[in-house]
Amino acid sequence: MRIVNRLILLAFALLGLFILLGRPFVGVYTDYLWFHDLGFERVFLLKFWLQSLLFFVVAAFVGGLFYLNGRLVHQSASKGGAFADFFDPRFRVWLGEKFRLFLKVLALFLAIMLGLSAMPFWEDALLFVKATPFGKTDPLLGLDISFYVFRLPFLRYLANLTFALWVLCAGFGLFIFLVLGHIKTSYEKKLILTTPFRRYLALMLALFFLRLAFDLWLDRADLLFDERGVVFGAGFTEAKVVLPVLNALVFVSLAAAVLSAIFVFRPRKEILFGLIIAYAGLYFVGLNFLPGVVHRYIVQPNELEREKKYLAYEIAATREAFGLDKVDEQEFKFGPPLTKEILARNQDTIKNIRLWDHEPLLDTFSQIQEIRTYYKFISVDNDRYQINNELRQVMLSARELSYEDLPSRSWINERLVYTHGYGLTLGVVNEVTEEGLPKLLIKDIPPVSECDIKITQPAIYFGEISNEYVIVRTKAREFDYPAGEKNVYTSYNGKTGVKVGSPLRRLLFTMRFGSSKILLSGDITSESKILYYRSVAERVRKAAPFIIFDTDPYLVISKEGHLFWFVDGYTVSNRYPYARRVEGVGNYVRNSVLAVVDAYNGTISFYLKDPHDPIIRTYAKIFPGMFQPINELAPDLRKHIRYPHKLFFLQARLFGAYHMEDPRVFYNREDLWEIPRSLKGDGRYMKPYYTIMKLPGEKRAEFILMIPFNPAKKHNLAAWMCVRCDPENYGQMLVYRFPKQKLVYGPQQIESRINQDPEISRQLSLWDQRGSRVILGTLLIIPIEGNLLYVQPLYLKAEAGQIPELKRVIVAYENEIRMERTLDEALNAIFGEIKKKTPAQAERLEKQLVPALKPIFELYLQAEEALKKGNLEEFGRLWRKMGELLEEKK
Repeated sequence: MRIVNRLILLAFALLGLFILLGRPFVGVYTDYLWFHDLGFERVFLLKFWLQSLLFFVVAAFVGGLFYLNGRLVHQSASKGGAFADFFDPRFRVWLGEKFRLFLKVLALFLAIMLGLSAMPFWEDALLFVKATPFGKTDPLLGLDISFYVFRLPFLRYLANLTFALWVLCAGFGLFIFLVLGHIKTSYEKKLILTTPFRRYLALMLALFFLRLAFDLWLDRADLLFDERGVVFGAGFTEAKVVLPVLNALVFVSLAAAVLSAIFVFRPRKEILFGLIIAYAGLYFVGLNFLPGVVHRYIVQPNELEREKKYLAYEIAATREAFGLDKVDEQEFKFGPPLTKEILARNQDTIKNIRLWDHEPLLDTFSQIQEIRTYYKFISVDNDRYQINNELRQVMLSARELSYEDLPSRSWINERLVYTHGYGLTLGVVNEVTEEGLPKLLIKDIPPVSECDIKITQPAIYFGEISNEYVIVRTKAREFDYPAGEKNVYTSYNGKTGVKVGSPLRRLLFTMRFGSSKILLSGDITSESKILYYRSVAERVRKAAPFIIFDTDPYLVISKEGHLFWFVDGYTVSNRYPYARRVEGVGNYVRNSVLAVVDAYNGTISFYLKDPHDPIIRTYAKIFPGMFQPINELAPDLRKHIRYPHKLFFLQARLFGAYHMEDPRVFYNREDLWEIPRSLKGDGRYMKPYYTIMKLPGEKRAEFILMIPFNPAKKHNLAAWMCVRCDPENYGQMLVYRFPKQKLVYGPQQIESRINQDPEISRQLSLWDQRGSRVILGTLLIIPIEGNLLYVQPLYLKAEAGQIPELKRVIVAYENEIRMERTLDEALNAIFGEIKKKTPAQAERLEKQLVPALKPIFELYLQAEEALKKGNLEEFGRLWRKMGELLEEKK
């Protein structure tokens, strides 16, 4: 009976151990299957083996050193000491025959704990070894930037680890010496330390000072991230006072370590104590008292002159770290006033003015195109396509499957039958129907296209919704899309998916997902596959955990009609010397990676958008073959790369201050810019917006992302900033400054004028009284040939309805404001009827005009140069020559 009881206890113990350790093992192994299925097993294995290596190395180092320290201390303390009377006698047993067992258990426990704590630092260790030089040095210590970005974090970890180990060893050693009576009281009531104890203290002190010297050496580097004072990084006080003190303390610490080691063999306590007192005095005076005195009495009375050099360091470093050093700044040159002829030749810009905001359009899509309750539109994406041989800006949204909205939420429906979303909705940004709804070029189920973009693979197995796993290729028929009274079914034939048909695999995934139905279901066959990590954002983060990915993927249609998700990836750091830190981001960022995910197959490809970034180059060395050049992305997909909205907004906010490169101007905030805020109650910043327009000096319209600036605490415009998105000029940032002596209306001023217009105000009040809610869209600023056109859409939403309708378009130019049913009507009301040219006519006219106007333009440039030099005679001669040429061209 006793044997049976023991077997039962053993069985329960094994079961408990399996439950305890089996779940983590199952998670790790099924993750490996996922990585292997996608071809990224190197990422998984390198992380796994490196974490294991760190665990064992740190555990062996900590456990071995702690055990060795304990053994040697015990041997030394046992020879000359007697058990202290004021400790419990039971300690005698533990410090006698049971000491070795106790020491081994304690050393093993500490080794495991510190070994586990080392595992998250696998990435820091890898970057430390594989660091790529930046080719730039900091201005204070002269070290390459790579030291701060790649090496300093891991060195800090080593410093913390060694300090923790020193505390453990020294604390345990002191305890042993204390318990074994190595501190005695003389007749004069003085404490007397035995010779072994004094030597041990001296040795521990030597190791402490040695480690302290290393820590102080690292503190020198941390000065470049000091956030006190007007400078981010080391200012005058840090450079002239704190840094020299730290250098001195490093040498004093090394000297103290040497003298402490000598003390072990030749005790001279007065020298040791004197050095410790000198060190403490230098530390507290040099690092706590003196910097405050210098800052208050030397720096503050003449702060600008003292900090000017260091402000220049901060400005230069921040511009470099956030990619602002390559911004091309130009003066905005005003042209002749807008006319209907000018607008006619800028139809590429006019016909791509966005009249639909994301939020109202998403509501509208949801009401008119979700078709069934279980479909859902998550977001609306901006992009551009060649539609019927014209470049058009479009807004599109994927129709995804929402399991929360299924009519019957059984396990079979959620995991075997309803496996994917279907199709998308696409419309151009400025066309509406007579009812005020967006004019859709792709709509319905299955997708119906009214343009030359066709969808041949509309199934969306991988999307933005965080859906859990599904099992495909089962006996249960997969729902494809609804078709009248009957549904259409399909079977997944994608490239990815982990096979789940074998009994062992079914058991593993049963444990992972906590559902016994995976193990017991009769619908799963040997050909069945399980798809998990289906959220695009989660999928790319899992495949490349060392990259920070954008939370807003956007959908792209290939020329073959397949759907792909584009996800921008960033390399970031908070260790770029002197660069200003941004909360939640750090102080260095690059959009280095583009992840492309097939919406049907789930395959992931990573492309290098910024191959010059040292951080991504380091990861490319660590994971060879994982990142491909951006030129290897299919040309039809490469045309849809766009600059990330969030990154540009961050850069624009920083540029508002860091366009001031003169330290004096920067210190006084003389030319500070701000992003305009909305006049609505929320007071949110205006968001950057994508548009298609012809930039000043360019021959054709292109896809850009832009935002305006106001002077600080004012509402007029100071400048506007854009970044080019098309592949041939991707990432080029331009800023156009407005003359300070001329008033240029900003968005808030235009919105105020719109609200004050009697006709518009009366109409808005009338609509509000009729049970409708007026929604004013984003006010867009459109530069056209040296002029600014302001456009704002107006939506109506019935209180009882859910569909916002575009009812009016407001256009403002100089002192004119018009509100009409369409953009064309509003423009015609201000400028007269605009004669639109077809693309062929515009191209033919451009070919005729450009050669004819070239000699006149050259004369104009020469005349402008003569006027600048004050040569009025030459200016008059050239001006008359221009007039003669114009007469000839009539």
